[in-house]
Amino acid sequence: MFYWIYDHPTSKIGALFALVFVLVTWAATLVLRHFLHPWFHRDRRANEMVGFVLSSFSVFYGILLGLIAVAAYQNFGAVGDLITREASSLAALYRDLNGYPQPLRGRLQGELREYTRYEIERDWPEQQRGIVPAEGTHRLRQFTDDLLGFEPQLMRDEIVHAETLRQVNNYMDQRRSRLNSVTVGIPPVLWWVVGIGALLGVLLTAMLDMEIHVHLILGGALSLFLGLVIFLIAAMDNPFRGEVSVTPDPIRQVYETLMVPSDSVDRGMAVLIALTVKLGPPHLEGRDRVAGKDVPALYFGSTEMNNSFDIVDEVAREAGGVASLFVKAGNEFVRVSTNAKTANGSRALGVLLDPKGPAIERIRRGEAYYGESLVLDNAYIAGYEPIRDASTNVIGIYATGYVKPLAAR
Repeated sequence: MFYWIYDHPTSKIGALFALVFVLVTWAATLVLRHFLHPWFHRDRRANEMVGFVLSSFSVFYGILLGLIAVAAYQNFGAVGDLITREASSLAALYRDLNGYPQPLRGRLQGELREYTRYEIERDWPEQQRGIVPAEGTHRLRQFTDDLLGFEPQLMRDEIVHAETLRQVNNYMDQRRSRLNSVTVGIPPVLWWVVGIGALLGVLLTAMLDMEIHVHLILGGALSLFLGLVIFLIAAMDNPFRGEVSVTPDPIRQVYETLMVPSDSVDRGMAVLIALTVKLGPPHLEGRDRVAGKDVPALYFGSTEMNNSFDIVDEVAREAGGVASLFVKAGNEFVRVSTNAKTANGSRALGVLLDPKGPAIERIRRGEAYYGESLVLDNAYIAGYEPIRDASTNVIGIYATGYVKPLAAR
């Protein structure tokens, strides 16, 4: 009902509400003292009756305002919780997409990433104007159509696909609840009751008989607080509108701490693979020592990767982050080329891929891993892709990563 208040600074509107209530009370007091008091207060008991009626009215009206204020605050908090759940569901959906093969995984995550950015930058401002956005729905439908076009070939793919579809449905339910909350507010008929009650309260206060300066001070104080309470209810009535509104911060945090680093990992991985492919097919040839360890020598074409840093340093220049190449040595994977640094500033050569980490089991099954990983005791958003020889045997790993933002840890 008070939609116009959301287009102006909250402090100014709050002051305006308070000022209007005080001025109306003072005006009513002065007018009624001049025209009504001589007739109404001929019997001194009349003032007692006005006080009694005002006290009774204040009880009922105070309860009404209290209940409405609590309901508005609870609705405001519930919408905030809804946004948090939506963000959690969105993050889970994005992580589930890591289980899909390339290039589908990259395309789906890219679509979801762009959808999220659009929700933050374009759809949210529309919600703050009381408009239910539609473009985000179209983008989400395109993502869903592409996801449904995937046909699992393996049992593992079927499990991943089923879980992702469940997460999609969960996210869409959360999003639908948010959109339904954009136009939710206190019914107009209830605002009419509040307004009429405020007017009655002002008139009853003005009908009291006391010294004029006391009357103005007490009436002004009461109406000031009444105006601020009604303003507070109006400010929280529509959770998405005005300065006192829910923000997309939980969704923005998912975008900035999960999606953007993941996109950087994808770009870094693409650069790393492209640079090595230019050198020739990967293969193992002889052995070489890396940081005191005797390991197979990893080659791309005629170029040995062991103790060579041109490729990984170029990845850092083009895409940032860290890049590494691992070679398979027995059941272990050893870093033979990297720009990752240890605590003393030296390259982390010879460091094994964490045997208890989430990536190694995927790699042993010939699958890629993208997600959170512990690299040299630091939390990273990382990607690991198997390196295969001409016989499709896994002989090493491509790895890229970025330090996980503090807000996501």
